[in-house]
Amino acid sequence: MTEQKTVQELEDEFYSKPFSLSYSGLSKMMYSPMLYYKHYVLQEREEKIESYLIDGKVIHCLLLDNGSFDDQFMMLPSSLPTGNSRLVIDTLHKLLVNQKLFDEKEGIQLLNHYSIEIVEILKQINLHQALKTDEQRLAKIITEETTTYFEFLKAKGNKTLLDDETLKRCKEAVDILRSNVHVSYLLGLHANDFNNVEVHNEKEFRCSTRFCDLHGIIDNIHIDHDNRNITINDLKTSGKTLSDFKETIEFYNYWVQAAIYWTLVQDNFKDLISKGYTVQFHFIVIDKYNQVYAFPVSMSTMINWCVELHVKLEHAMWYYNNKNYSSPYEFARRLVTL
Repeated sequence: MTEQKTVQELEDEFYSKPFSLSYSGLSKMMYSPMLYYKHYVLQEREEKIESYLIDGKVIHCLLLDNGSFDDQFMMLPSSLPTGNSRLVIDTLHKLLVNQKLFDEKEGIQLLNHYSIEIVEILKQINLHQALKTDEQRLAKIITEETTTYFEFLKAKGNKTLLDDETLKRCKEAVDILRSNVHVSYLLGLHANDFNNVEVHNEKEFRCSTRFCDLHGIIDNIHIDHDNRNITINDLKTSGKTLSDFKETIEFYNYWVQAAIYWTLVQDNFKDLISKGYTVQFHFIVIDKYNQVYAFPVSMSTMINWCVELHVKLEHAMWYYNNKNYSSPYEFARRLVTL
């Protein structure tokens, strides 16, 4: 069993490494510095992934990185425990994993090994407490179905669970994206050895700025050497319509992601850019009606986003240097008046 680290130990570990930000980290910091602190410093991370994010993750994988599907996802079994029984098993598994309440050499044992933990969970959620003995309570939970499900969770590891309906929906979206001639060209989906192009899918890039290091996994970079053009493509799924996407960019701070990716490409491909290669950025969006559009970002818009990114990075450095994540920058610096 692994002992939990203290807050001071977690802070020391965080500050022993170079300060590096991704889109998700900076966006979380912009929303709430305390949320960033809990997630990245204290490592109190919420594992739940919303359904619309799962769809996006599956579509990304099938379209841009099909070979990694089995490494990232696992299909749900046909038979699952339901209701409170499943809640208890899910709670137990999460408890064991998050708090590492098991011997690292032997791993997580069979379900009936955790009778004490199950009884405690039943007390906490006030389930089966009318029964007279713990043995009777455990008999309600430890069944052939829940034991099989518990083994499934152990095998699942960090993989995302998928049902048949979700996979079918995502495959349909991928087919639509592939059949769109403009999108297919932008992504370089049909590039071959006879084309003088270079395609990078789901590849991580890093660079240093005067504020901090930046890193990010860019969905797609399509380099057309004949036309001396570098195209950055970011694929988005939307639960709204195409006409709503401009507002979505602001709501989810997608402009931060675009500016970071632009900065990463400017640094990592500076040799090509110095030779006259141009850089373009597109948000490729598929909406709730499976309508598709590649939104180009103008140079003037990207410059504005990069200027604003520098402001947010300066704020981020203030949080980091002062070890103060108590409130947003304007409030922490007492700059707000009414």
